[in-house]
Amino acid sequence: MRPALSIALLPLLALGLAACGDDDSKGSDSAGDDKSSESSQTSNYEDTPVDQIGEDVEAAMKALETVHLAGNIVDDEGQKILMDVTVSRGGDCEGTMQIEGVGSMDIIAVEGVSYFKADDAFWKSQGGEQASVITGLIGDKWTTDSSDPEGFAELCDLDELLSDLNSDDIAGDDSKVTGTQDVSGKETVTIAFTSDDGNQGTAYVAAEDPHYFVRFDVPEEGAMGFSRFDEPLEVEKPAAGEIFDLAKLN
Repeated sequence: MRPALSIALLPLLALGLAACGDDDSKGSDSAGDDKSSESSQTSNYEDTPVDQIGEDVEAAMKALETVHLAGNIVDDEGQKILMDVTVSRGGDCEGTMQIEGVGSMDIIAVEGVSYFKADDAFWKSQGGEQASVITGLIGDKWTTDSSDPEGFAELCDLDELLSDLNSDDIAGDDSKVTGTQDVSGKETVTIAFTSDDGNQGTAYVAAEDPHYFVRFDVPEEGAMGFSRFDEPLEVEKPAAGEIFDLAKLN
């Protein structure tokens, strides 16, 4: 389970930032940089050079304390993973995840420990003939593993998710701004790009400062929306009686 969870989110922001890169536009003089900075503060943000947009996105995303992500990712094995999760810089998170052909679960992480509450389909896919025994033991409790308490905590660590965001490493010689579009009531600048796997995609960057990622779409790989920027996140730790330790199954 953990590999699927990691594949689902850790590459997302790096993939999105790659959409904003254009190595041909690097090396501009300071006057050009000043002009880019000024244009980023105007309503004509689509006129900003792509590499400057990449720097703006990196700065905005790395300043976040919390963010909500909702969408789907197709992993390397062609398996679709749907997610709706809010993550924080402190490592707390909460949300839901559905792994195609496996099952779905509620997930939380708080105080460095991750917990999940999965459906019967998940346990059947993992436990086989023992699934009914496992679900009988767990009931409606949150599950964790005392032998590996962090579990999928890296999925919930905003610092980890943002660690690959670096405008100096931006790729995509053919990335270009293609216009503007309203996304859920927010004006965005659209950027056409090619993913590392050679697939065409579109990134949507907030036209107003701060220039967050709002959404990206790569039809062959998935789509993800970003919202609820820096909204407070309070995750309640389950009571001891509401937790089942998976280490007991061993």
